[in-house]
Amino acid sequence: MKKILALGLAMLLGMAAVCAQAEGSPVQPGDVLTLGTYEQDNDLTNGPEPIEWRVLLVEDGVAQLISVYALDARPYNEKPARALWTQCTLRTWLNDEFYNTAFTDEDKGVIVTREIENWKEDPTTDPVYLLSCDEAKLLFANHADRMTVPTPYACARGAWQSKKYGPGNAQWWLRTHSWESKYRAAYVAGSGGVMTCGGDSDGRVENAKWAVRPAIYVDVDALNITPI
Repeated sequence: MKKILALGLAMLLGMAAVCAQAEGSPVQPGDVLTLGTYEQDNDLTNGPEPIEWRVLLVEDGVAQLISVYALDARPYNEKPARALWTQCTLRTWLNDEFYNTAFTDEDKGVIVTREIENWKEDPTTDPVYLLSCDEAKLLFANHADRMTVPTPYACARGAWQSKKYGPGNAQWWLRTHSWESKYRAAYVAGSGGVMTCGGDSDGRVENAKWAVRPAIYVDVDALNITPI
């Protein structure tokens, strides 16, 4: 019981420290910013649309962002394999094709590349990444706060949509592998719940219907963007 109370107190103190560091920042957790462009309305004749990002955390002049909408639908790994973020094809796609398609050189100058921790794997250094299970649990207020919908483009790419939750909620990948099966990755369900076990078969790495919500870090002082 003492350990549980100590952990709860540590989390509260940590969140208080984060809130204190965000004070005076031009952006705050919950703000929505635009940075970069990506096809979203599935009308290829009018060009890509600005990407909207939600601010999750502001600390030491750096903001952690996640896309407001699920931008694409892709497998965690293109072939059945161990669900390892360090080796998966989704990580490669995010940091190559997506990164170079979505961001101009000026945009890239705002993005902060940081080392990210991976459960039972070596850390990686990625400009673009997916949230971990822990981040998905701690950086959102509740299940409803985690819910999102796929863009029309993501739907055209085959993104699954819930018939029960929201206006067709997406299920979106996390970078953490399942604690139950090495061939499944964790994800956020249409209900907003964090599926740490990777579901039954839904979380298998080759599932191409789960959506992608990229996450990035940005230099707050370099943003020069007014929150929406």
